[in-house]
Amino acid sequence: MTIKDSSLKTPKFKPKNIISEINPIGLTKEQLIIDDLKKIAREYLELEKLKKKFVEIIFNNIEDLDFSPFIKYPNYYIKEKRIKKEVQSANIRGLNVVSVDGSSVIKKFMNVDFSFLKAMAVKYYFYQNDYSKIEYFPDISGYNNYKVQGNYINRGENEVDTNLSMDMTYMELNLLNNLILKNSDIDLVILDGSIVIMPINYIFSKDLELSKKYDRLLKEYERLYTNCKEKGIILIGSIKDTRTSALTHLIRNSIQMLKPNTTRLTDFLKINYRQITDYFSDLDLFNRVLNKSERSCIFNCKREVDKIRDTGIKKEIPYYFPLNFYAFYLKTALHDTPCRIEFFMDEKSSNNEATKKANLISSILLPISSLNEFYGLPIPQIEAHKRAVFKPPEIDLLFNNLSRTITKSGIFLLEKRRMRRPF
Repeated sequence: MTIKDSSLKTPKFKPKNIISEINPIGLTKEQLIIDDLKKIAREYLELEKLKKKFVEIIFNNIEDLDFSPFIKYPNYYIKEKRIKKEVQSANIRGLNVVSVDGSSVIKKFMNVDFSFLKAMAVKYYFYQNDYSKIEYFPDISGYNNYKVQGNYINRGENEVDTNLSMDMTYMELNLLNNLILKNSDIDLVILDGSIVIMPINYIFSKDLELSKKYDRLLKEYERLYTNCKEKGIILIGSIKDTRTSALTHLIRNSIQMLKPNTTRLTDFLKINYRQITDYFSDLDLFNRVLNKSERSCIFNCKREVDKIRDTGIKKEIPYYFPLNFYAFYLKTALHDTPCRIEFFMDEKSSNNEATKKANLISSILLPISSLNEFYGLPIPQIEAHKRAVFKPPEIDLLFNNLSRTITKSGIFLLEKRRMRRPF
């Protein structure tokens, strides 16, 4: 028996190519162009086919998508029986329409932040649907209504941005409330954005200043709602872009409640409709479903207001908002996405009254939002935005004067490092 002594032999060792075994997160440009970009494009095209199929099924089953059995239930938030309806354009001769908008810019430094705010309102008196007189508030030229403020308390960027957002919203609402008090002939008010109060979580803020600002803002909203109710003014929020899927999810749940089977709504069983709806935003879905001069069904929106009534933390707040807030999507232009429109009703109002108001709002908005087939926002809202948005020379003028005054005292503002890279 021979025992091999291998202790003196040097084992053959083949070094591993460590680099080649690492699975990199990134790819080369060549890999992207040859393979991955085409793969992503194929995935997106496949998804578009599924979306198109889902919309076709909606059209093919439009009569059977009848939500009327569920509307009577308070926790069913769609308030009309059909997914969409056609609306008629009104003759708006003699109407006074007001829109308000604001903009803000913040300059952030290492130990201080300076905020620049601006709010403007426009008032249109329509002689005809396409002919009007325009007035500007509070400045006749439509440009000069500024506010500059400094934040000297050391806060995180999120808190700074939240404070600025509250100040900007308050400035717009305050301007609008003062305008309403001075004018008795306003018929419709358009807010750029939602008409519903900011998120409920600010009530619970540990920042005392933020909490006080939120209280002040709630009271200004309550003042606006009261002014509009007492003077018979229709208040709407016109939202340009939104990624919410609230109505899409309500429709998905409604299809499930209608119980598709082998004799009714069968097409929905042939596709995984519950999963497909996860790929839709409301705008995406109703851009495909709605034709020009059509609107979606109305639905209850922004139910966070109910939470304010239920918290009981601030006893005066539950009495501010005895209202129901509704939204719908309106297609005003052939080649543009629908607008999300919000409005409110008294809590005691019926669904039929909400439907009538949605029809009235739609009929007024159509003639002032359809003059450009590629951009379907109301003209007063567009004009208010043009006047309110900050131009770079405005910011330079205001900030340079502020900076010059500070510099004269020997104090130099130090920008954040990411803003002063030497490369």
